[in-house]
Amino acid sequence: MALMIMFLYLRIISMKLLFKFLVDLSKLENLSPLYSYWNSEQNDRDESNRLLIANKDSPALYLFEKEPYKWEILFQSIIREIINGDLSALKGLQVLLSSLSLEVRKKVLKDLLVNKIINQDCFVKLNKPIDMYSETKSNLFRFLRILLAIFTNPYGIELRRKKNHIYEKTGFLFNYLKNLYCK
Repeated sequence: MALMIMFLYLRIISMKLLFKFLVDLSKLENLSPLYSYWNSEQNDRDESNRLLIANKDSPALYLFEKEPYKWEILFQSIIREIINGDLSALKGLQVLLSSLSLEVRKKVLKDLLVNKIINQDCFVKLNKPIDMYSETKSNLFRFLRILLAIFTNPYGIELRRKKNHIYEKTGFLFNYLKNLYCK
């Protein structure tokens, strides 16, 4: 099992290297509203500042407040799905963005548009209220890619606070091993 996970992780890394030639991925992490949080000490003050940008009326509030690592992985993964042409992932991005305050959401959307991650049509769609009852196309491969990303942390997110979930522990471990190997 561990060998299979390591093989999948190496496969993701090789795909990530190939992807870097197509899109400048360094822009993507900077587009995250949690970028400064991940690059901070992640102490109580940083945690309070992170929570200040939350939309208290969002259906995704719990995810943003209690599971920022998973929120970030979903954000990064969905952005990559959209870059790869999967516009059905827009609803997922819309749900994630709804967990942000209106001001922060507008800034993220503007940054996505300016950096040509989304086009004007997507921008308009993402600014509309979420239709939770609209039909969505399920995508098993996207689900598996994101699930694997949650457990393997391919985006190098630094977790400095207590790791409460198994995927945070495995993500931390994979990032630690990757950093150890890359030195």
